[in-house]
Amino acid sequence: MPLVLDDPAIDGKEAVMPLCHLAHADLFHDERGEGEPLVFLNGLSGDHLYWRSQFRAFGKKYRCLAVDNRDVGQSSYAAGPYTMRDLAGDLIEWMEQLQLPPAHVVGLSMGGAIAQELALAAPKRVKTLVLMNTLARADDWFRGTLRAFEVIRRQVADTAAFFDTILPWWVSHRFFEDSERASWLRVLLRQSPHPQRLDGFLRQLEALSTHDAAARLHQFACPVLVMAGEDDSVAPVRYSRQLQELIPQARLIVLRGVGHAPPLEDAGQFNARLMEFLEMQTL
Repeated sequence: MPLVLDDPAIDGKEAVMPLCHLAHADLFHDERGEGEPLVFLNGLSGDHLYWRSQFRAFGKKYRCLAVDNRDVGQSSYAAGPYTMRDLAGDLIEWMEQLQLPPAHVVGLSMGGAIAQELALAAPKRVKTLVLMNTLARADDWFRGTLRAFEVIRRQVADTAAFFDTILPWWVSHRFFEDSERASWLRVLLRQSPHPQRLDGFLRQLEALSTHDAAARLHQFACPVLVMAGEDDSVAPVRYSRQLQELIPQARLIVLRGVGHAPPLEDAGQFNARLMEFLEMQTL
């Protein structure tokens, strides 16, 4: 979700980062810090700005990187359809260009689907894997939800209006009923400097609707943490439980009182649980 979070360290300005020119896309990323790479992958329509709070929390210990996928943010727009495997292929090439060592990879929603394909296609590139509010395959119920999102997006003016309209699905009812926090989020949505075009949204949505890695997830060799928002209405907890069942070494954490956007709804809780998992890998 394309948000601009307040960040005094950059005085309201984004750092100028180069595009990585890949075979099928030009990818933009932002980064902060030094240390082991910690890569954040966005959900549908999301760009790198979604992760500002995590950059502040983890940038003192890790090299945090957040990448704009094809069709969003400052990356290039595609000329035709693609799949989650294609987006994972972009990331593999991007990691090669940056000469990244094996990375901790955090994928939210669609980013979690991309992360699955990344870990399957290039297991030596992934040191640990965090799959948050995502699913092993898009079933009929999930595809029905995506179709509803398509209808809504076609009827509203822009990305901010879309997320404003689906806010009851996107966040926990607890967050939604807190008028001050809900108003804060709506203001942030309207601040996006690079709103996603409709054609980009539709291609990302179509790619996500075909995701299916369920039969291959037993191949994961790295440590895996599955995180689920207790009140997630977009990718309900049952999908995270299925991931845990399909990945032998996976650990499941259900985050209390949050929906589909834990890093925004309760950054403190999300950051603490992620830090615990990362620190466990260095013991």
